[in-house]
Amino acid sequence: MPDRARLAGYKELLVGNRNYRLWFISGLGSSFGDWIGLFALQVLVVSLAPAGSRLALFGLGGVMMARLLPSAIFGPIAGVVADRYDRRRLMFVADIVRGALFVVVAFSRDLVTLLVLTFVIECLSLLFIAAKDASLPQIVERRHLTQANQMNLFVTYGPLPLGALTATVLVSIAGFLAGLGLPDVGATTFSLLVNAATFFIAGLVILGLRLPPKVRRATDADGQAPGVWEELRAGLRFIRDLPLIRALITGVVGVAFGAGVVVALGPEFVRSDLGLPEADWFTLVAFVGTGLLLGILLVPVITNHVRKERLFPPCLTGAAAAGVVIATLPSLQLASMVGFLLGGLVGISFVSGYTLLHEQTTDDMRARTFAAFYTSTRVAMFAALGLGPMLAGLIGRFSIGAGGRFATMSGVRLTMLAGGIAALLSAISAWRAMDRAVRQRDSAGDRAGGAGGAGGAGRTLRLPLPRAEPTPGVFVALEGGEGAGKSTQMGLLAATLRAEGHDVLATREPGGPPVSERVREILLDPASGAMEARTETLLYAAARAEHVEAVIRPALSAGTVVICDRFLDSSVAYQGFARGLGEDAVYEINRWAVGGIEPDVVVLLDLDVEEGLRRAVPGSGHDGGDRIEREDSAFHERVADGFRSLADRDDGRVVVVDGRGEPEVVAERVRAALTAWLPLPVDGDGPVPADGDGPVPTDGDGPVPAERIEEEGNRR
Repeated sequence: MPDRARLAGYKELLVGNRNYRLWFISGLGSSFGDWIGLFALQVLVVSLAPAGSRLALFGLGGVMMARLLPSAIFGPIAGVVADRYDRRRLMFVADIVRGALFVVVAFSRDLVTLLVLTFVIECLSLLFIAAKDASLPQIVERRHLTQANQMNLFVTYGPLPLGALTATVLVSIAGFLAGLGLPDVGATTFSLLVNAATFFIAGLVILGLRLPPKVRRATDADGQAPGVWEELRAGLRFIRDLPLIRALITGVVGVAFGAGVVVALGPEFVRSDLGLPEADWFTLVAFVGTGLLLGILLVPVITNHVRKERLFPPCLTGAAAAGVVIATLPSLQLASMVGFLLGGLVGISFVSGYTLLHEQTTDDMRARTFAAFYTSTRVAMFAALGLGPMLAGLIGRFSIGAGGRFATMSGVRLTMLAGGIAALLSAISAWRAMDRAVRQRDSAGDRAGGAGGAGGAGRTLRLPLPRAEPTPGVFVALEGGEGAGKSTQMGLLAATLRAEGHDVLATREPGGPPVSERVREILLDPASGAMEARTETLLYAAARAEHVEAVIRPALSAGTVVICDRFLDSSVAYQGFARGLGEDAVYEINRWAVGGIEPDVVVLLDLDVEEGLRRAVPGSGHDGGDRIEREDSAFHERVADGFRSLADRDDGRVVVVDGRGEPEVVAERVRAALTAWLPLPVDGDGPVPADGDGPVPTDGDGPVPAERIEEEGNRR
C-alpha cells in the first residue's frame, strides 16, 4: 500500500542512508536552535526597555526587520555561493559562526549591536539553507525525494513547538541553578547559550557528511538560470489566470500578515497587557506550536472525509478569527487555549493549502508559482513583523471615557486586533472566491474521476460518456516507467492468480485487438520520428478505446481478472505530465475513450529511472530502444514524477510497490499489495481452478503469444 511504501521510504532514508541521516540531524539541530533563538531574542529586546515603553516595540520591529531583510538583499546571492563552494564546509562554517555570534548576543545588552548581529546571523542562515537544500538531491535517490522534501518541511517547522517548550523549561532551569548559588545568567541569556550549543553540535554532525562532486544548478537551454524577477512575473501571471490558486494565495498572504503582527507583538503583549514576565511568551508559543503539529498530523485523517478545497477555507478563516480573539483576552491561560486552537487550524490550513497548490499547478509552472507564493508571503510577514511593533509604538497608550468612566487602551492590543481583522477579512474573501472557483470547476467536471490537476485551469472539457455498469471482474493495471518490470510481473501475477483458481486475462497497452496493435506499431516505431504531443495522446486514446471494447470490457463482464500492462494512468503521466499537455485534459479524453472503464487498482512499480532505462535497453543507452525509450533522461524523470504525483493524490486506488530486487521477490510484494481486491485463498476453502486462461490479446494474425508480450514487455 502507498502508506506502507512511504513509511518504508522514511525508514530507508533515516536508517539506511547515513548521509541523509547526518543531513537530517544537522538540519534539525540548526532549526531547533533557530526557533529557540527567535523567541529568546524577542524577550531579550523587550527586557531592554521599561514595560509599556515604545522603545521595546520599536526594538521588536527592528529585530524582525533584521531577520527578514537579508532574504531580500542576500537571498539570490546565497544560492550562487552555495553552488560555487564546498557545501559541506559551507554548512559547517555557517553553523559554527552562528553559534559563536549567539554567544555574543546572549551577553549583549546594546540594541544596535543586537540588530547588527541578527542581520549577520540571518545572512549565514541563508547560506546554510541554500547549501542544505542544494545538497539534498546529491545524497537522496530521486525515488525518495518526495519523502525527503516532506522531512525537510518537518525539519523547518517541526521544532517550533519544541523550541518554545525548551525555552519555557530553560526559564525554570536558570532559576534552579541560581537557587543553587551558581551565577544567575538569566533565563534569556541561558536560552541563547543553549541555542548557540545547538549550532555547535549541528556543525560537528555535518562534518561527517560525504557529498559527491558539486553539481551545478539547473539552467535553461541557453545555459542561463532564470532570474528571480522573471520567475516571479511568470508565476504571478499564472496565478492571475487560476481563480482557485489566486484565492488560496491571497488568503494565505492576508493571514500571514495577521500572524506576523501577533508574533511581532507577542512578548510585549504578555508583559504590558497581561502583566506577566515577558518570558511567559514562550508558554503561549508552545501552545500554538503544539496545536500546529496536531493539526498537521490530523490532515490525512480529515481529508479522507472532506475535500481539501472545502477544508482549507474554513480552517484558514478560523485561524484568523482566533487571532482576533487572542488580542481581546485578559489572561495568559485563555490566550494559551485559544492559541492551541489557532495552531491546530493553521496546521490544517498549511498542509491542505500546500497540497492544493501542488495539485492545482502544472509541472512546468510549479517552481515559478511557488516562487511567487513564497515571495508574496514573505513580503506580508516582513511588513507585519517590521511595521506592527512600530505602529503599536506610535499609538502608545491612551484613555477613552464615557459617562465619567475611563479605560486605558493599548497600542499593542489595537494593532494586534487590526492585524487579526485584516487577516479575517482576507480569509473570508478567499473563502468566497474559492467556493465560486470550486463550484465552477465542479460544474464543468474538473474533478471527474480523481486524477484532477491543473491542466485545465478550471476550463477542462467535459465529454459525455455512457454509464459504466458494474462488472463481476477485477481490473488490475500495472504501471511504471521504462524497464520497471511490468510485463514480467504481469506474467508472474497471472500465473499466481491462475494457480489460485481465477480466470485471468493478461494484456498490454497499446495493444490487444488488431487495430490497437497496428496503432502500437506507429506509436513505438522509431521511424515514426518526432510526433505532435496531441497526436500521440489521441493515438493512445484510440488504441485504448478499441482495446476496452474488444477485449477488456467483455472479460470483466465475464468475471475475469484483467491484468493490463499500462492503462489510462500512463497517458496522464507520459502525455499529461511529461509532454506538458495537462493532466486534466489527457485524463478527460481517455475517460471518454474508455467509456468510464477504469482499473479497480493500479500497481505502480517504483524503480530508479536510470536503472529502468538500463534494464529496458541494456548496454546501448537510449539509442537502441523504441520511440518512447529513446527520449532523454529528463523526459523519463518527468514521467516518474507524474506517476508519483498520481499515487500521492489517489492513494486509495494506487498501490506503490518497490520494483527493486529479483522478479520473484517483487512478485510477492505485488501479490501482497492486491489482497484488498483479490483476497488470498484460504487453505481447503479456495476457489476451484478454471479450465482455461480466458481471452488473450490479438493482433492482425491472431492471438499474441504470451512469450511475445513478455519479450517486448521486458523492455517496456
